Amino acid sequence: MSGRKILLFVVAAAILGIVVYSFSSKKKGSYADDLRMERLEKDQNYRTSTESPIKDKAGFQGLKYFPADSTYEVFAKLEETESTKTFAVQMTGGQTETYTLYGKVRFELQGKTCELLVFESTEAGTLFIPFKDQTSGKESYGGGRYLDIPESDITGNRVTIDFNKAYNPYCAYSPEYTCPIPPKENNLPLAIRAGELAYHE
Repeated sequence: MSGRKILLFVVAAAILGIVVYSFSSKKKGSYADDLRMERLEKDQNYRTSTESPIKDKAGFQGLKYFPADSTYEVFAKLEETESTKTFAVQMTGGQTETYTLYGKVRFELQGKTCELLVFESTEAGTLFIPFKDQTSGKESYGGGRYLDIPESDITGNRVTIDFNKAYNPYCAYSPEYTCPIPPKENNLPLAIRAGELAYHE
């Protein structure tokens, strides 16, 4: 894989997670307004950061998203694993990486009961959920999207999951990156029309 950079989910969590949640404690307007501001901040980060996956920063027009939709903000039950378990995750470059399984979340959406595996991140206080849905490879990136969940958002065994904050991995923007592929257990049987759309230069 000469010339390729290996991107672990912790990098995405560290860079993108901070951006996604940077305004969460400063809510002043409506939900849609707050979400728009978060997205503008991320666009600016991608234009200026030396860690940006965007090659043509000068021509970068910003990321595209499904419209904000509060029905995709779901209240989930979190079930932690009883003991530390590792999980082999396939990477887009063909290799596998070992992750620590934190547990799983269960929730209702569009009349269906859904479950997603949740992984630990070495980024302190953050959990990681890679997933695919029926928009993957069509409206959204074919390799799936990611969610970062601050552990501070967990109350008891409950946590809110906001699919409006689903984001693409770096390999959605450039083949130079290798990213985790959501395991088959995280393929949702419905279309999540929320969060980031497929990227086109």
